[in-house]
Amino acid sequence: MTSSKYHRIISLRGLAVVLVLLAFVAGCAHERVDPAYLALVEQQEKQDAPVAGSLGPTDKFEIRVHEEKELSGEYTVSSDGTINYPHIGRIKVDGLTCGQVERRITEGLADGYLRNPSVSCSILEYNSKKIFVFGEVKKPGSYPYKTNLTIVDAFALAEGFTERANSNDTKLTRTVNGVEVQVRVPMQEIVEGRRKNLKLLPGDIVFVPESAY
Repeated sequence: MTSSKYHRIISLRGLAVVLVLLAFVAGCAHERVDPAYLALVEQQEKQDAPVAGSLGPTDKFEIRVHEEKELSGEYTVSSDGTINYPHIGRIKVDGLTCGQVERRITEGLADGYLRNPSVSCSILEYNSKKIFVFGEVKKPGSYPYKTNLTIVDAFALAEGFTERANSNDTKLTRTVNGVEVQVRVPMQEIVEGRRKNLKLLPGDIVFVPESAY
């Protein structure tokens, strides 16, 4: 295991423990912004965009090959986990990350078609990965995860709050390195621009409770 990967694992474990402790503290001081939420926002600002992991059927991604327009385009993973790529044919991408798809296409094009191809892959839509929005929203349910999807985006997908919603008591449930944590999200303050937005991860569950009034 490399040193950077080791430290990343340690960091995630530490974050999980910190979030559990902060969530407990927040439960004792409900009127304040949950410090666990602030910790998640701070963590995301130190890292790249959330990565959903491996591709699956119905996921959409884009391939770009430098100065090769006919080899660039958008692809959807078929039900059998493959795509049909020019000059290479059927490629099994189910279970691969975007980086692995890049390498596979690079190797295929370099095998007698292009010299030193420059290939980039970017995810457009993770339909095989979901986020969940429940409670007092107009359209509760599961939604496909997209890179850089935020909690505000999630509520737009769910068509906003109902009249009974207690938006500032919204709960986010997330698994961090095997530890499930629940964080109170200050949605009203986020919408008003007084708190930073939060990027969601695949599997996140957002719940909006009913107001007591």
